[in-house]
Amino acid sequence: MSFEVEIVTDLAVLLAVSSIVTFIFYKLRQPLIVGYLLSGILVGPYLFPFKIISHPNVISVFAQIGIILLLFSIGLEFPLTKLRALGKVVLCVGAIEISFTVAASLLIGTTLHWPFYDTLFLGAALASSSTTIVAKVLSDLGKIKEIPARIMLGMLVVEDVFVVLLLAVLQNLVVTQSFSTQELLFLLLKLAVFVGSTLGLGFLLIPRLAKQTTTEINHEVLYIALLGLSFVFAVAGTFLGFSIAIGAFLIGVVLAGTHISEEISKEFVHLRHLFEAIFFVSMGTLMDFTQLGTYWLSAIVVTLALMAAKFSSCALGVKLFGYDRKTSAKVALGMAQIGEFAFIVAKTGQDLGVISPFFLPIIGISAIVTSIATPYLLKYAYGETNK
Repeated sequence: MSFEVEIVTDLAVLLAVSSIVTFIFYKLRQPLIVGYLLSGILVGPYLFPFKIISHPNVISVFAQIGIILLLFSIGLEFPLTKLRALGKVVLCVGAIEISFTVAASLLIGTTLHWPFYDTLFLGAALASSSTTIVAKVLSDLGKIKEIPARIMLGMLVVEDVFVVLLLAVLQNLVVTQSFSTQELLFLLLKLAVFVGSTLGLGFLLIPRLAKQTTTEINHEVLYIALLGLSFVFAVAGTFLGFSIAIGAFLIGVVLAGTHISEEISKEFVHLRHLFEAIFFVSMGTLMDFTQLGTYWLSAIVVTLALMAAKFSSCALGVKLFGYDRKTSAKVALGMAQIGEFAFIVAKTGQDLGVISPFFLPIIGISAIVTSIATPYLLKYAYGETNK
């Protein structure tokens, strides 16, 4: 069998298994991300003594494409005007929650005697909650426009931006093998220049492209141009030592402020779903659950500490700003899970060769447990457990 046919066969197996598993999860009304992860575990190299996927390294290339499209799509949801209008509540509560979570991660790593980089990457991985899961559950419950939902969605933006920046810092730290105030300031300056130039060029090019969609430029050409910009700036970020995610996210943010953002989002949604599925399935294939015989206690500790830190910090933060106990509880229960960025963080750490083999399985277990729990926790918070 030729190399090309083997790759197509791998994709066929991967998509066939994931379609069956996610269909079951859909019928059970469980988050599809969990089905993707379990699909990856099933076709990965660790569960069975024989190979189901011949070239997992090639599949990881598709996962990188999935990261770019995922971050581009997330950026489409958050125009700069919306980011500026988040308000003091969202920013302050988000800061409290992130601080609690990172502190809990550092405590976990120190207590369990984890290596230095495992502890740092754990803090970044646990800092964000799942935009996909929270938005989906709130939409299904018909609560997406209520105050607790607005607070949660705003905090998710704060978390995502923070993790993107923290990931850039960690990646630079790994590359330079040192950390000083001077280097941190230089990194922040370099990051500011990259963000500023990306946004500047984006605002220069994208509105002009958007303006001509009804005249000169065919939509097909427009979509290719936008994808091209996302990939170009994603790669440009890697040359500067940042994550591949940053550039794509920023281009999405710029596009979100144009009149064609909703149309573009609808056009890209199916492409995003395809590569998003491949990304999460590929993450599942990397989860060596044979490690859990040794690290099962760590997985339990991480999961419980994550949920406790997020619940207590969100409840405290929302309460401090004068909201009632019910609103605080809804926000706290809704945010108590691991987000999609955790797998991007883990993948970055794995690509850099600085995280241990047990790291990704532990993140996976925490994601599975918290993702399954979130719909039930939010239903309980809204008093709809019988629906």
